[in-house]
This record gives sequence, structure tokens and C-alpha cells, in this order.
Amino acid sequence: MKKRILTAFTAMTLLSGLVSGCGAADKNDTKLTIWTNMDVEAETLQKYANEWGSANGYEVEVIHQSPSVQQFAQAVKSKDGPDAVVGIPNDQLADYVNAGLAAEVPSELYSDSDFSQAAIQACYVDGKRYAAPLSVETVALFYNTDLVSEAPKTWEELVEQAAQSGGVQFDATSIYYDLGFVRACGGYIFNYADGAYDTSDIGLANEGAVQAYEFINDLCNKYGLISADVTADIARSNFQNGQCAYYIGGPWDIEGFTSVGTPFKVIEMPTFHGENFVTPVGTQVSFVSNQSASQDKAWEFISYLIDNGALDLYETGDRIPAKLAEQDLEAIQTNEYSQAFISQINKGEPMPTVSEMGQLWSIHTNNIRLMWSGELAPADAAENMVQQLQEAVELMNSGKKNH
Repeated sequence: MKKRILTAFTAMTLLSGLVSGCGAADKNDTKLTIWTNMDVEAETLQKYANEWGSANGYEVEVIHQSPSVQQFAQAVKSKDGPDAVVGIPNDQLADYVNAGLAAEVPSELYSDSDFSQAAIQACYVDGKRYAAPLSVETVALFYNTDLVSEAPKTWEELVEQAAQSGGVQFDATSIYYDLGFVRACGGYIFNYADGAYDTSDIGLANEGAVQAYEFINDLCNKYGLISADVTADIARSNFQNGQCAYYIGGPWDIEGFTSVGTPFKVIEMPTFHGENFVTPVGTQVSFVSNQSASQDKAWEFISYLIDNGALDLYETGDRIPAKLAEQDLEAIQTNEYSQAFISQINKGEPMPTVSEMGQLWSIHTNNIRLMWSGELAPADAAENMVQQLQEAVELMNSGKKNH
């Protein structure tokens, strides 16, 4: 299927026109402009835009665009600007909300109970609902069936088996992959309650989090299973080529492994410390511009897409629907890989939907590297993370106040 891609030149030309308003005709009352971050699926989105538009007397244009908040803020000032964004990663949502660009979701648009819990959590910012969940993804455990006869049920078993049968690889410097260890021991990034994150309450150095980092340190320095040299790309390549027995990855890895004949299966993550291994659930969400004159219609289209486009989006881009009823579609129910990821999604949670989350990524990686090199003990690395994150968040928020 062809990709409906807006070239960089065309995107810049369009954006320039939107910002300046020069020569742009006023948008009529029966046109919606939808921006999407989804690439492979853009043509499929246009198909459903045409269906809904035809039934409702609207012209709906879907444009593949990966906007920054600043671009979006300028574009919505024009009558030709976007009415909504369909399919952006949920970790970007808070930036739009904090910039005052997103409309709250109408209370009657959907029921939270109809969707994966992690997907719903991803749509709330400061206790208010600003987006509708479209699809979900997470990571799970891949294992090479030529090297592993029986899959482990616990991380403790996995370590023992990996040491004997070819190793386990993933980017263990990243909080994206390490979250499950931290959460299983009672640690957390920012405390979450009543639909909001308290960014002043950081749980990366409590007793449980330190236990988790001690284990991560052992994976490197005691068992020799992981190292700072193994990136996600290297881990993927090594598993694909049969050079390691276990790999942590996502639905995006399936095609690459099957195309070269890697013998593998996918299962939900083994438990750790006697608890479920909580992986980050990424949700593709949709939101409506609070500058749009057609907010109600934009939400109607988004609802139509969720209820009618799930199978096509799944078949086009391997997008697992966020809506629970759509996960029961036969094509999804009979796909063993998708079922493994759905099981893991039900044990996962989103990365905190707050702008402050962006400060943690490099801080976490740097301190894990210092821990593995022996420059910091696990407890000191954890304390260092929290102190640096607190300072970064304070600096970030002071910049907002001074702006």
C-alpha cells in the first residue's frame, strides 16, 4: 500500500501558508483538517475520513504531519489550520495541554471502561480527559525456540536460563525497559492518583527502587548478561541472527524476525520479585484543537474512526486497538503474537503523561552507566537520579514562569 506522505518541502510550504494566512481561502463550515503522526496508516485514515465525511456532508482532509507544539500553535491561528490531531504518542499530549491547545473530551464521547486501563490513563492530564485512545503497544519477551525449550515464568528463572542458553539482550540503561523492575519492587517515577501525576513525588530512590537497581546492576556485573554497549538496535540484530536467546521488544519487531526466518515466540513478561512486570504502554491518542470552530464534528469523526477503523489499522500498521471490544476481532484473537502483547498491555501502564517526564531519559541512562562502571553504588545512583530530576524539573518550571 502506498504511503500518503507529505514531503518536507510540501509540509514547510503548507505550514508557511497556514501561519501567514497569505492567499489562503477561509475554511468553510463543512471542512475538517486532520493532522496525523501516523505514516503507514495515513491512507487508511483518509479512507475513513472520506466515509464519515460523505455520510455527514463534510470534506475531511488527512495530512501526514509530525508537528511540534510551536508549529501547531501557529497553524491553528489560521482558518485553514488543523481541527484535530489523530494518532500521536501519548507522551506528547501533555505538551499540547500545557500550551493551552487541546480541548477537553466531551463527557459523553466514550466510557473509560470500554478501553484498556493504561490507554485511558494516558488520556488524562492533571485529572482531566483531553484525548481519545486509538491504539496501544508495549514490549514483551521474545525467545528463540531453537535455544529455549521451556519459557521462563519469572525473571529469576530467566536469568538462570539465559546464563546457560545464549543470554538476554535489551537496552537496560533506559527507564523504558527498566520500569518493570522498579514498579515490581514498589518504586515509581511520579506518584499517580486521581487522574493526575504529582511531579514533586518521585519514587526512584525509595527502598523498592533501590532493590530494583541492585538487580539491574547484578545483570551486568554479577551475571554478565547485559552491558552499556548493547543498544536496542544491537539487541534486536543479535536476536534476529540467533546470537542471543531472549530479547525484549515490541510488535514493530515481528516483521523483521519473520522475514529472515528467526525461530521465535512471544510471551508476556515474566514476573519479578513475585509481582507482575509493568511495561510502558504506548498509546496513539487523538485530540481536538480548542481553536477549532468544528470541535463537535472533529470528535464525531474521531469516535467513528475508533469504532470502525480498528481492523484496517491493525492490518495496515499492526496497531492493536485500545478499545477492548475491538481486541476481540477474529484476526486479532487468532494472532498469537498480538495476544501476547495484549496480555502484557493489561499488566502495563503509560509513562507519566507530563512534560516533566522528558527530563528523565538521559538522567536515568547516565546514572545506570555510572552504576555499572562502579562509580556509583545502586543506592547512590538512585539518589543521584532523583536529585538531578528534581533540579531539572525545577529549572524547567521556573523557565515557564519567567516566560
